[in-house]
Amino acid sequence: MRMAWKSHVGGAPFGLLLQQDRLFVSLFDGAAVDELDPASGRRLASHTVAQGPAAITVDPSGKVAVAGTRGEVDYLDGTSHPAGHGFGIASVGGTLWTADYERAELVTAGGAHRVGLPLPVFPFWLAPGPGGTLLIAAEGPSEDSDPGGVFSYDGMSGAFRTLAQPRDPDQVLQSGSTVFVAAHGDREVLAIRGGRTQKWALGAAAVAIAADPTLGVLVVTVNAHE
Repeated sequence: MRMAWKSHVGGAPFGLLLQQDRLFVSLFDGAAVDELDPASGRRLASHTVAQGPAAITVDPSGKVAVAGTRGEVDYLDGTSHPAGHGFGIASVGGTLWTADYERAELVTAGGAHRVGLPLPVFPFWLAPGPGGTLLIAAEGPSEDSDPGGVFSYDGMSGAFRTLAQPRDPDQVLQSGSTVFVAAHGDREVLAIRGGRTQKWALGAAAVAIAADPTLGVLVVTVNAHE
């Protein structure tokens, strides 16, 4: 392993998205999304968005969209839509979903549809799940000590399924037939498949994960000081 490049962007970098030979990074304290060359780290452009940009995804039309904590989804062309006040965003089944953290709701971009979570927990991370479902990682009332929730939501039927209730789940993702959860509060990674849950990376205060099925690797980012 060697460092390929280092680029200082400032502004508390939050979300990353690799799309069309560009690396996009949201600057939570900088009210911007920077566009970098993934080969060199050179900054190609900087796009102004509302204060508090968080996770980034691609909407159903192929446009880069960033979640905002000010109740909107911002696009890099300067347009925006009403959305949840939260950090999470994901495109599933032709619908762009956002998280409303304080209201414990899921909100479609545009704000036309709101769905309350089945438990009194607060949605942090969203990701596409199996069969066109939406995966949600939600924190408990007391982030570090109370159980949170990891759910699968079927937008067609409106049904939720509770997959796990770890403390402070940060990131959730689907890789192959397995759902992985960075369970920061429990200091482990959950691997959920076929209704069974395994505990991986015991003792690791996991905050972010990335899977590479071709290499058979799960990368775990740890932050024990959060």
